[in-house]
Amino acid sequence: MIRHQQVSGATAILFAEQLWNRDLSAYDPDGPVPEVDPLPGENTISKGRASVRMFDDRLDTVRRWRELSEAKKLSLREVVIEVTGRQSFIGSAATVAETINRFVQQDAGDGFILVPHIVPGGLDEFADQVVPLLQERGVFRAEYTGTTLREHLGLELPG
Repeated sequence: MIRHQQVSGATAILFAEQLWNRDLSAYDPDGPVPEVDPLPGENTISKGRASVRMFDDRLDTVRRWRELSEAKKLSLREVVIEVTGRQSFIGSAATVAETINRFVQQDAGDGFILVPHIVPGGLDEFADQVVPLLQERGVFRAEYTGTTLREHLGLELPG
């Protein structure tokens, strides 16, 4: 599974530490979700790291993680993978292009951030097969009008 390659055990532990607000390095990422409760208050585990408040209610989030782990028989790492998954476009090039086109036509999306599943080369098939179909539908530009982002957006160049 590609997500298992993307989310290492160490990455899962680091992510879980943000929620638990404590050092979880002694826990096995491929073992059960920790039974210990999260520490309340200011996030002390990530001091010195750039972080944002990711969890409004730590206790409730831990409860939901434990329920998910129990219901699906998931390890800590598998829970992290499950809760951090992103929207995926799956199918043939034509199916992916049609799905993206539908989002654009319904004003449900005016841009997409593509994250390759494998680096390097993870976007090669998309660029070679999906982009031409999107260009045929007129939802992906084939040419640019200028040489800078400012020009592409129709903004004046600074004085």
